[in-house]
This record gives sequence, C-alpha cells and structure tokens, in this order.
Amino acid sequence: MRFAIAGGGAAGLAVGLAVARAGHQAVVVERDPVTAQDSPEGAFDVARRGIPHFQQPHTFLPRGRQVLRSLAPDVVDTLLDVGAEEQDIAAKLSGERQPGDEDLVYLWVRRPVIEWALRRAAAAEPGVELLAGRHVTGLMPGHGGLLLDNEEAIAADVVVDALGRYRCPPNWPRAKAEPSECGAIYYCRYFALADGAEHLTGPWLLNPRGDLGYMGFNTFRGDNRTFAVILLVPSADHELRALKDNQAWMAAARAITPLNQMTSPDHARPITDVMPMGGLANIDRTKGVPGLVPVGDALCHTDPAFAYGLSFALVHAQALANASARHTTPEDLTEAYLADVGPEARERHAAAVKTDAARTEAWSGTPVDVSRRDGCYPLFAFGTALAAAPHDDLVLRRTVRRIGLLDRTEVFDDDSDLHDRIERIWAGLSRTRSGPPRGDLLEAIAPELVRP
Repeated sequence: MRFAIAGGGAAGLAVGLAVARAGHQAVVVERDPVTAQDSPEGAFDVARRGIPHFQQPHTFLPRGRQVLRSLAPDVVDTLLDVGAEEQDIAAKLSGERQPGDEDLVYLWVRRPVIEWALRRAAAAEPGVELLAGRHVTGLMPGHGGLLLDNEEAIAADVVVDALGRYRCPPNWPRAKAEPSECGAIYYCRYFALADGAEHLTGPWLLNPRGDLGYMGFNTFRGDNRTFAVILLVPSADHELRALKDNQAWMAAARAITPLNQMTSPDHARPITDVMPMGGLANIDRTKGVPGLVPVGDALCHTDPAFAYGLSFALVHAQALANASARHTTPEDLTEAYLADVGPEARERHAAAVKTDAARTEAWSGTPVDVSRRDGCYPLFAFGTALAAAPHDDLVLRRTVRRIGLLDRTEVFDDDSDLHDRIERIWAGLSRTRSGPPRGDLLEAIAPELVRP
C-alpha cells in the first residue's frame, strides 16, 4: 500500500518509517523547509513554525523507548551516540530485579535531536519519500490522497493525519471533540550542567518536582548534560505570568528548593530564554473520520506535563504498521488501527482531564485530601504515588509502569493493596513545602520587574 502522510514531525516521520519497514511506500509532506541535517546541533536552528512547542521538553517514557527499540533500534543507537541519556529507574529498587524491570528506563533527549534522528533514518529508508517546504491544502476526492499548495496531488491508498494539534488546512476533517482546558501555563528554561557538575540526585523517583499549593514545578533531563526546569502556573493567575521574564523566573527559581541549587551558576548555566507555553487543552478525537487515519496529537492530546505525546506517536506508528500487515483494504486497516489504539488513548485522556481539574481546584485554594484513595484520587494516584514510590519496590514498579504507559491504568487503579501501601508510606513521610507562600514569591520577583 501507499501511504500519504500529512505532517513531518515526530509522529509523521515515525509512521513513515514504520510502514516502510513493514513493506509499504510512504510519502511524508512537511510544511517547514527541513532536511536531514548533517549534524544534530543544526537541528536547533531549524525554524519549525508549524510546531510552536518544538523547543519545549520532550522525553521517551519507558513505553516510548520500548516501542522505539522494537520499531527502529538504529534510531535509538543514533540518539545515544549523539548524547541522549538513559535513566534506569529500577536502579532505585531496594530488592532484586524482576522480569519487566528492564523496561523501567527513560530515554532523555531534546525534541530537535529526536526529529533529526527520525528524519535521518526516514531519508535513508528506500520506501520513504520526504517532501519538505510543501503545504497540504486539502484532501483528494474520496480521500484518495493529499492536495498540495502547487495544485499537485499525492495519490495514496491510506491518508494519515499527523498534523498535530495546530494549523490544519481549512475544512480539514477531524472528529468532533470538546476541549478540556489544562488550566496551567508552563514557563520552561533549559540549562547545561557546569563542568564537574552532575544531575541532581535526591529522594524523588525521577527528577525534582514539587507543588507549592498555588503553582508547581517539574524538571526534565535532556541530551548532552542538559536539563529543563518548568514552572507551572495557573492560567487564571495573571500576576504570576510575570515569570515569562528571564530575571523574574530566575528569582523565583532561587526561592524554590531544589531549583535554587539546580539553577545556581556553579551547577548550570541557562542556554535558552524562558519559553512560555499556554492555551493547552486535552482533546480526544479517537472516533476518527472515514478515510483518514489520525496519529499522535491528531488522534488525542493531553496536558504536556504527562509527556504522553511523543511515546503515543510511536505507539500509533507501530500499531498502524501492524494493522497494515493484517489488512489489505484501507477501510479494514483504519478500523483495526482505531480499535487497537483508541481505548488506551481514551483512558489516558480521561485521567488527564480529571488530574488537571483536581490540580486547578487545589491551586485555587480548595482543600483537597491527597493522602487517601477515597480523597482526591487523581492527585493521590499521581503526586502521592510518586512521593511514596522510592520507599517501596511494589509502589515504585506500579507507579513507573502507570506513568510510563507500560500498564493500562486499571492495573494501578484496581489494586487495593497498592493503595494501602501508598497511604501508609505517605502518613510516615515528613513534608515541607518546597517554596515560599505566593505573596512572598511575588515579592521576590517584583524587584526584577522594575529594573531599568
């Protein structure tokens, strides 16, 4: 079969690579004039106007790494060769390793390097044709292919929507969906470790994260000794939008533990300005539309704090390639693909909506009980479980498998013994707030906003 893929980001490139390696032909159409650069460093200079979050943190969750290892082990090897880092969470287990622990590994790498590696592999694949700097303007009658900006038509048996969440052509068909606002603006800044410094280690399961009661923070590792710090601020809190200013952001980081250490000059130096990301929503389009196969964020996208997007793009690429091996008609292939990926996408979307709503409620000042499963369960299953995980091997395994997409959510949600353990551990933890009250934080950043 011949696949016409609208969009040459991570999802579109992964699909092209997957179906070509399954024995088919693929044409990937990308609006930005990007090519297979000679070096990964050049990927950061590419203007990706079609992907506003291109420079924002991304990671391969354990499931994403697992799928990429199966789908394109050469891409994993390339990423590791150019500085991507693996983080083996099973190293935190107190007991002996068990079967399945080998999957508890994150692959940390920045988005431009990810696309560079995928595009490099796709460009070398005999069954893939890459068309860059071309706009998709619509679909051929009967969805028999793609129409391009110069009135050229790309005929195909299967048309794939990998256009992400932004900027579809006018009248582009997508399943109707009701967006659910994430309720937060993210202010991210990347840093490079100083000579002799190493990524911070501590009591946390993955990397430092915390909640101040009115806002939160998260951190992501990157490739080549880099890391990102994200300050998460309620969308409704207009005063805290001052964090878009570099100096105000740094003043806030100095007031929060352990960001004060992570962002200190002797530990790391900033390599980007503050990058705001707002207007975020959870959207489920898993019903699909006839004659069009949605993948990645075009199928379903969720709050980027969960980092599902990249890994699901790979899951969808693999599922589409698998369906193409079992079905010979586009209609059967599409039906089988949506039946495969739809249920998991819907349950993760539902969980994200509930967690975002609970976080918004907590940040608005409404008391929420995260200590018990019968309190605020979405935050119990996320933040409380993450805090408890380093203290119990079962909790660690189940929590990483849940947040890393290795297990369906019911494995965690239906385990009462697991919940008992989390409750007991939480009750015994000493807890201190990582940062100052909101008023004090605003006072700390105020001088930076009135400087000459």
